[in-house]
Amino acid sequence: MESIEQLASKLKGDVGKWEEEVFRWTCSLAQEVAKALLEIIDEELIKQKDGSLKVEALKQHRIVTIFGDVRIKRRMYRDSNGKYRFLLDEKMGLDKGCQVSPKVKKLATFLSSHFPFQRTEEILRFILPTGISHTSIHRLVARVTDPFIEEEEKELEEVFEDGVIPESGRRVVPYLFVEADGTSVALQREEARRAEVKVGVAYKGWQGVSKDRHRVTKKAVYSGIMNGDRFWEGFSLTLAKKYDLSQVGRVIVGGDGASWVKSGAELLGGIYQLDRFHLKRALNQSLGTGLALEVYQACTNGEIDKVEKILTEAQQQASTEGAKEVARLRGYLMENSFGLRDYRMEVGVDGLRGLGTIEGNVDKLVANRMKKRGMSWTIKGAHRMTRLVNLREMGELHSWITHKGKQRDKKPPRQVRGINKTRPNAEMTEEVWLEADLPALFGSHQDRPWVQVLRALIHDTGGIA
Repeated sequence: MESIEQLASKLKGDVGKWEEEVFRWTCSLAQEVAKALLEIIDEELIKQKDGSLKVEALKQHRIVTIFGDVRIKRRMYRDSNGKYRFLLDEKMGLDKGCQVSPKVKKLATFLSSHFPFQRTEEILRFILPTGISHTSIHRLVARVTDPFIEEEEKELEEVFEDGVIPESGRRVVPYLFVEADGTSVALQREEARRAEVKVGVAYKGWQGVSKDRHRVTKKAVYSGIMNGDRFWEGFSLTLAKKYDLSQVGRVIVGGDGASWVKSGAELLGGIYQLDRFHLKRALNQSLGTGLALEVYQACTNGEIDKVEKILTEAQQQASTEGAKEVARLRGYLMENSFGLRDYRMEVGVDGLRGLGTIEGNVDKLVANRMKKRGMSWTIKGAHRMTRLVNLREMGELHSWITHKGKQRDKKPPRQVRGINKTRPNAEMTEEVWLEADLPALFGSHQDRPWVQVLRALIHDTGGIA
């Protein structure tokens, strides 16, 4: 490594490159320090190792770090079962067979959750002394998301099939606002041409950021390629970990009228609200401005008979094609009739705002990353990306890179007695959580095992007798 004097002499010819040369020199110094430090730590680890471990060899390893490649020699051990281990790699948080440091992995996966893989490669080559290829970045995403997906599936099985109750969250809110929507992404190398990504957001309210602008507070997100029941299982478990559901006064669920969204409102016992964006769009596509406004006001007031009367008259007076448009609109509104009335008229509380954050979140969480520039995905790849974005938005990306699921609470699980995935027992012998506000838990879905678990989650008394 060249000295400071040598570097100064080199820069005399072209001082304009001082930043690049100082950065290169500093990274070279950091590489030497890291090599020496890590090999010292490896020496210490041999003194602290378990007696069952035996040193087999000294192996060289290349690590891509934020200051360039570091090449070290560290000991390979073999345990009593014949498995090989590198104690230094484990201490550093390196995946087996992976040459990328946790910091670079976090940077690469974070960027790839915003940009295409090839674009992420280009960005990393600008900011790191040693870049990594887009195929390597793709593999890093799998290394982060696959353990998360596997862990979530295990937890869902424990909760909704075996009846193990996770620790409940502590947040107490009078209202919980939940919005959900779906958007399709193009597929490649699959039988189907497109797949739907389901997206959900939940929040406790709004905070003003300027005179006419507000943002939601305490937002939780959930997304993935899955059916409606699986979506609500995962999302409800996420919410149960975040909030004390026994203290939620009312749940408000917004959507575009899709059956899986309305099913979620029923399962959560929430007030369903047809999203105002989709309502206005449907009205403006089929009616003139004045008539659309009149119908919209009747909808928000919950005057279903008036809506039906106005549209019937409009259909009778329209041309053949216009009548078909109005008929389709009538069908859409009648299918969502119980979600037309503004929820604020039902709860009767001042200061609440209308729903409508889901459209922007669909763009932010899915469309901007997965739908533009002619992108297409395999189902597995698309699902991985949705889960990576989920980890990013929930602030859990770092923990899954460094711990790979080991952050789960290992307290002894509580069991929901009587849950059987073939013959669920819905008989209750204890006070039901928010019975007045969650009637759906005792309606047509009450025998579903995960609904029984949700009951136990929300009143936290140990289970179903």
